[in-house]
Amino acid sequence: MNLPDLPLPLEGLRFKGDRDYLHGTDILPIALHALSRRQALDTIADIDVVFHAIARTGLTLCMEASPSIEPKVQLACSIEGVRRKFLLIEDGRPITGRHPYPEDQIIAATTIDADAATATSSATLPFTNIERWIAMVKALHHGMYPNVPGKWLFARAKLATYRDAYADRTEHRVSIKSDFGGKLTRSALTIDGRAIGDIYFALA
Repeated sequence: MNLPDLPLPLEGLRFKGDRDYLHGTDILPIALHALSRRQALDTIADIDVVFHAIARTGLTLCMEASPSIEPKVQLACSIEGVRRKFLLIEDGRPITGRHPYPEDQIIAATTIDADAATATSSATLPFTNIERWIAMVKALHHGMYPNVPGKWLFARAKLATYRDAYADRTEHRVSIKSDFGGKLTRSALTIDGRAIGDIYFALA
């Protein structure tokens, strides 16, 4: 697969719900689809995305940036077996679109087991996988850390592969496996019992 010409301004980024910043659940799949040139994501593996700061304007995908520019996101992945590293930097383009994100629908269809630090869902829902997983991890954190001051944010994802949707009745499960001083957590993600990767949340 040939890489797209870089730098590449990402198209299709919109604000979610009433947020005034771009959400990681939009940034990641849009970046991956841009890299795949809108083809199947099968050739992209070993994904590691890290969110460094909130973005409120458009993002451009590139492989390098001026030292004076701090990337909002770092993305590493293997494309047809070759390890690649990318940066996402704000480019100043205004975000004019907005779309609903009724994540309460995901939470309502999720079973939380606080004793096992696990959230599970097999419901058919009109959301992408990453939207589902992040809402599940968020709900799990609210259940496990009800009195923690601050806000839990999606900080990083390490995924063997990614696709936007699985078949109906697929079991999605996230389990908190590590807690780094109450400021950062690692949740393991499984699909029908198969390990897919890890999702990290940071307390801000």
